[in-house]
Amino acid sequence: MKLLALEISTTSSKAQYLDTDLGESTLLVERNPSSSDVEAVCMHAIQLGRKAAQGREVDRITTAGTWHSLVVCDSSNVPLQPLSDWTDVSNRAFCWELRKHDSFVEDYYQDSGAMVHAMYPFFKLLKQSTDGIALTGRHVGSLAGYLHYLLTGTVKETASMLSGMGLLSTSVVDLHPMAKALGCTISPICDWRDGSTLSKQGSRLLGLSEGIPVLPPLPDGALNQVGSRAEEPGIMTLSMGTSGAMRMIIPEPWFSPIHATWLYRSVDNGFLLGAATSGCSNCVDWYKKHSFDPDVTYAQIESSLGEKANTPIFLPFLVGERCPGWDDTRLASFHDVEESMTTSAFYQGVLQGVVANLYQCYEELLKSGHIPRTIKLSGGVLHSAFWKHLCCNYFGVSMHEDIQKQTSLYGALILAARSAGEELPSYTQTVTNVLDSDPEMRDYYTRHYKRYRYWYEKTRIDSTQKRSI
Repeated sequence: MKLLALEISTTSSKAQYLDTDLGESTLLVERNPSSSDVEAVCMHAIQLGRKAAQGREVDRITTAGTWHSLVVCDSSNVPLQPLSDWTDVSNRAFCWELRKHDSFVEDYYQDSGAMVHAMYPFFKLLKQSTDGIALTGRHVGSLAGYLHYLLTGTVKETASMLSGMGLLSTSVVDLHPMAKALGCTISPICDWRDGSTLSKQGSRLLGLSEGIPVLPPLPDGALNQVGSRAEEPGIMTLSMGTSGAMRMIIPEPWFSPIHATWLYRSVDNGFLLGAATSGCSNCVDWYKKHSFDPDVTYAQIESSLGEKANTPIFLPFLVGERCPGWDDTRLASFHDVEESMTTSAFYQGVLQGVVANLYQCYEELLKSGHIPRTIKLSGGVLHSAFWKHLCCNYFGVSMHEDIQKQTSLYGALILAARSAGEELPSYTQTVTNVLDSDPEMRDYYTRHYKRYRYWYEKTRIDSTQKRSI
C-alpha cells in the first residue's frame, strides 16, 4: 500500500509517505508558521504532504492533529477567529470562578471526563457565550478537522477528537448536555473508518489524484497509543514532547475522586485514562533560550550534568498546571536556590521538575487500580540520553524506548492501512530498547520528590483565595 499521513502538532507539521510494498518512506517535519491563521497553518501542512508524496501514487491519506485545538467558523466554514490551542489559557480567570462551584465541577467532570480548565475548547466557547457573543450559526471543530475539510470539502470529527475538546459524553458516544446547550453547530461525529475522498481542491493542493480515501480527523494522543503498540490494557504510554502525557486503555470508565486525571475516548471509542502536564520540553527550551548562548547545543549543556548534582526545585508551570491540580493560574518558579548553583544546575533542575510533575500524575493514575506492566517512552525526551535515564530513575521502573521517531504519525499510518483491511508489516516488530532504572538513584530522587511536593503544596492556592491573574 501507498500511504500519506499529515499531522499538525503544537509546534510543527509532519508528513510521511510510506510504500509498504517497496519499503520506501519519506518523513518531513517543519516548524509551523508563527501565525494563528487557521488556513495558513493547514496550508503549511498540506504543502509538506505534497513534498513528501512528490506526485507519487497514494492509496490512503490520514489527517491528524492535537487534541485541544479550537477552530470557529461561519456557516460556510470560513474561520471567524484566530486558531486557539492548549497553550491559550487567556480565560483562566473565568475558569477560576467556575471551579469555586463544587457541584458544577463534579458534574462536568463526570459528564465529560475533562476538568474545568482554560485549555479546553468547551470553556473558551462557554466564556464567549457568557460574554454575550452569540454562538448560533457558528460551526466548531478542531484544527485537524479543518485540515480534513480543506482536502475533502466535508466536515467531520471523530469521537476521540471531540472527547479531548471537552465536548463528548463519557456515557454515550454523543455530545454531553452542557456542550449541546452552547448553541453552536459542532461537527458530526463519525467512526475513524468513516472517511471522505480527496476533492478537486484537495487534489490540486496535494498534487494527487482526486477520489483518494481520506480518513477523518484523528487526535495525536490517541494515535500515540496506536503507534506505540499500546492498544490493550496494561501498557502505559509516556509521551514527553512540548507537553507531557501518560495514557492507558482501560475496560470501564474510572474517575479520580480528586479529579486528578482525565478520561477520553480512544480511537475505537473505548476509554483512555490519562494525565497530562503543560510543562515539558517547552520549559527546557525556555530555560536554554534565556540562559545559554544560542550556539550552545543541548548535548553540550548535558555533557556537564551529573545525576546527583545539587539542584534547585523547579515547578514547571510556565503555562499553568494541568494534572493533577488543574490550576491554570499557577506560575513556574525555582526554590531552594543556593549561591553555588550554576546555570547548568538550574537546567538540570528544570529537567527534574518536569519529571517530578509527571511522576506526581503517575501516582494519581495508579490509584485507579490499573497498574501498567509496561511503560513505553516516546517524544523529544528520547533525543537526550541524560533526560530519558533521569526519567526512568525517577519513576524507579524500567521503560521501553519507542522505536518510532514520530509515534503519533506512525499510528496514523497504521490506521490508514487498517482502513483497507491490512496491517503494516513493521507493526508486528517486537524489537525494543529497554531502559533499566538504577537502584542507587532511588534515594536521591525520593528526596528530590519530597522537596518538590513541599514547594508544590506551599504554592497551592485554594478556591477561597485568588491569585493575581
